[in-house]
Amino acid sequence: MPRISDWLVMQRPEERGVAIRSQVPLKDLENKITESRDKLEAYLRHIGIRPAGNFFVTYHSFSKKAVDLEAGFLTASKAAGREEIMPVTKRAGLYLTCIHQGARQTIPAVYREMDTWLQDHHFSTTGESEEIYLNENVQEALLITQILIPILEDVNGE
Repeated sequence: MPRISDWLVMQRPEERGVAIRSQVPLKDLENKITESRDKLEAYLRHIGIRPAGNFFVTYHSFSKKAVDLEAGFLTASKAAGREEIMPVTKRAGLYLTCIHQGARQTIPAVYREMDTWLQDHHFSTTGESEEIYLNENVQEALLITQILIPILEDVNGE
């Protein structure tokens, strides 16, 4: 099983950073994520700001053909952005989270588990999700990803 932690419902504060938002065909997803990370790292180096967290990707929508994503880094100080790099604010709220270990191609199984957990515990989601990549440059089997989805508690368990 690729999930290596328990489920956690957490209250997350608002956080700021910089990101690149893109709509890409599914077949180009990995290349776009890598390209965005490289551009963001270069931009932050250029303006003298260090990331305040690991690289993240927020998936606004995901289909079998295309993906609407926002790839970025949190920052401790405000960064103005330039060209396609924009300042972003990650919203505060309740999130369901867990830790995944393994190849990124195995992450969809965790999302299916999350759907079951949400139903069993009377929560719903906005349809967005976020993945925070906690390590890189390791064997695929050793990749560690934190998965978060914003959630809402269903009133009266409905």
